Amino acid sequence: MTGATSGIGRSVAHQLAGAGWTVLVHGRAAERVRATIESAGELPGRLLPVVADLETLAGVGELAGQVRAAAPDGVDVLVNNAGAAFDRHRLTVDGVERTMAVNHLAVAGLTFALEPALTGRGSLPRVIMVTSFLERGARPAAEWTLSSGWTQMGAYRTSKLVDLAFTYALAREWAGRVDVLAVDPGSVRTGFQRRAGGPLRLIGLLGKPFMAGPERPARTILAAATALPGHPTGSYVRAGAGGRGDSSALSRDPDFQREVLAETRRHLGLAPS
Repeated sequence: MTGATSGIGRSVAHQLAGAGWTVLVHGRAAERVRATIESAGELPGRLLPVVADLETLAGVGELAGQVRAAAPDGVDVLVNNAGAAFDRHRLTVDGVERTMAVNHLAVAGLTFALEPALTGRGSLPRVIMVTSFLERGARPAAEWTLSSGWTQMGAYRTSKLVDLAFTYALAREWAGRVDVLAVDPGSVRTGFQRRAGGPLRLIGLLGKPFMAGPERPARTILAAATALPGHPTGSYVRAGAGGRGDSSALSRDPDFQREVLAETRRHLGLAPS
């Protein structure tokens, strides 16, 4: 479970452990991971720490190694929840704009790295991608440096669009081996906007009274992760919307999905599919 030290991720981790699962709790800072585990109290399942910065591919590799060491018998469900937004444009050491790096490239890199470890518990293993309805307002990016006309909201929307198109492409490619689903938690009241700064901080302050707490979307993610018959691979699941919905037309365009998958593989140094 990436991004598990606050908000939705923390709630999902606690709910999974409450249902008897062993959960790997990921965060960037060891003390926040430790606090998340300690705050859970006594639960039927277990919470185990893994720590890594997902802004770089090296950090993604470190996390994959920790997961394989902590779960030598394999992983049943991978929940890619970690996300970020930034108040200024900057590239990572891998030459990718930071929002794209965390919200998509890290997600894809970790998922590909853990594919051999996805074994499932008596059924197909499952990958949950936490997306956002904000992808509907995104424009595709010619380059993942996002160097032309960068804005905080534009970068965030584009990163979520790209990752959602990747999710659909991966669901098709891995059909019959691994179930891949997208979950849109909707507008959620967490510390994400405050930490992001910039316009998102203002949106978070003004919209806070109208946003849901993290528990409801966490239950939706839990259902998508564990209620296997309810959500087939390639599903787009919306919290508070009867469980179903549609993403943007561009995210569902097969040609765009193939372009995203190919570009993702190129950035990760993987052979074309």
